[in-house]
Amino acid sequence: MNNKYTRSSPNLSHTDQQRGDFKRLMPIVKEAMLHQVWLYNKQNGNWYTPEEFQAEFAGKEYNNYEIREMLENMVIRDPRGGNTAFQKAIRQKTEQYHQELNELTNKGEAFLNKVIEYYRENQKRR
Repeated sequence: MNNKYTRSSPNLSHTDQQRGDFKRLMPIVKEAMLHQVWLYNKQNGNWYTPEEFQAEFAGKEYNNYEIREMLENMVIRDPRGGNTAFQKAIRQKTEQYHQELNELTNKGEAFLNKVIEYYRENQKRR
């Protein structure tokens, strides 16, 4: 799951390097199915239906560290909340873009006015 850690990484304890049990993740998958919600990875912002999560992660080998990371970072959430969060993020980015565009436009106009004024004054001196 976290590519900077591998089974042979010296950063992991012997226990963390041991093969993990994917079944430890099944209670959260079953709870998501029961409540008809999805799984959300807090670490990377990815959403999974319970079925997608199983298809992507089951059947692969993980060490204890990777299983623990998934347990710590995977939460169940209503996907409608994810849609609301995405819409809010889009609004915030749009506002930020408009603010930056205004600042750039103002800088550009001020520079253009400075250039025009410089050459106007230069021609008067001649």
